[in-house]
Amino acid sequence: MLKQTHVRPFVQVVQDPSPHLEVAFLEDPRGAVVPFLNRMGRLVRKLEGRPRSTVVEALRRQERRVRDTRRLAGISKTLLDRCTFRPPQGAERAEAIREALFRARGERWPPTPGDLRAPYRDAAQSLQMPEERVDALLFADRPEAHLLVRAPRFDGARHLDLYNLDLARAVLLDAVQVTLEARGGWKAIFRAVKLARLMYRIEATAGAGRYRVELTGPAASFVVRARRYGFRFARVVPALTQAPGWSLDAVVEWEGGRLPFHLDGSAPVAGSRGRGRPRHDSGFERSLARDFAEKLGDEREGWTLHREGTPLPMGEELFLPDFTFRHRDGREALVEIVGFWTREYLETKLRKVRAAGLEHLILVVYAALEAGEGELEATAPGRVLRFVRKPQIGQVMEAVEAVAVRPDGAQGPTSS
Repeated sequence: MLKQTHVRPFVQVVQDPSPHLEVAFLEDPRGAVVPFLNRMGRLVRKLEGRPRSTVVEALRRQERRVRDTRRLAGISKTLLDRCTFRPPQGAERAEAIREALFRARGERWPPTPGDLRAPYRDAAQSLQMPEERVDALLFADRPEAHLLVRAPRFDGARHLDLYNLDLARAVLLDAVQVTLEARGGWKAIFRAVKLARLMYRIEATAGAGRYRVELTGPAASFVVRARRYGFRFARVVPALTQAPGWSLDAVVEWEGGRLPFHLDGSAPVAGSRGRGRPRHDSGFERSLARDFAEKLGDEREGWTLHREGTPLPMGEELFLPDFTFRHRDGREALVEIVGFWTREYLETKLRKVRAAGLEHLILVVYAALEAGEGELEATAPGRVLRFVRKPQIGQVMEAVEAVAVRPDGAQGPTSS
């Protein structure tokens, strides 16, 4: 993600027709930007196997080719964020090597003039490794020492799109509330919202298959882990930009006030073209699905696990659960994994669940990602399950058995 120093110079307050924010996206009217970005991509690919510090310095030296170094810093960050870096072999020993070296220096204090390498020899001997490895691995666990194992293969045009996308996403990190609309592509948008584990509301609008999604933004006053929430929040924008007729309206905290920010398909941004959607939206879902398949084994007792792709009515809103558990006797139970939440958000959802007759819905709540203060009183036994590290399939299945219903509304298993 771009930092505010990369973005602020290119965001301005426009007064006409009323005060609002606009982003000065990077464009290429003379055909010079894309070739330059192609050259940057080739440069980084040639540096595969080199430390991150070397890659960063090589990109910084491109300043002589540009007029605006602030743009270059953001462009380089976009490229670096999509590189894959890994610690060099043996980096896990770096802390032990430093401890051995500093201990050796202390034992030889004051240092002997002309023999500054003595502590290194002592450390290498105590660790039973060559002296040159002490030098090589001393700070190998630092990010700047990590090695570039794979540079991105996209071309300059794609790089330009991604940089502009990152500009828009960085502005939205200061959003209090965001509203999404589109003419289609909702399945991918819904999945992105679910992946991000955001607080959201879905409403149907005029026209078949058209919706409005309201998201709580990272800058909302009750979001206490704004950075983590913001990184998750940013995942939604690429999916939105791939939808036909998409638009985004946000309320953004800006210089002591709040200003609207609008984005739509006319902006020069692009989403995640060419990336396949993961089978499961998050680690929590993968864990639950894996445990269902592996830990229960043949003891599923007629239950199968399915992904949901269609929103369900919940009062005047719509709701997209993560899973549907279906039994061979016709019973069903819905499971929704809740990430970021507030007490009010969860209590409101419970009230709507009861009002909509979704008594067979189980909310599996990640306790560590509460965005506000206070404890939720679970008013429906078996409806709300809390977990700290990952959902427990045994507890989930107990709740499924307790609340499952058949489509005709009957509860409990059918008689044989």
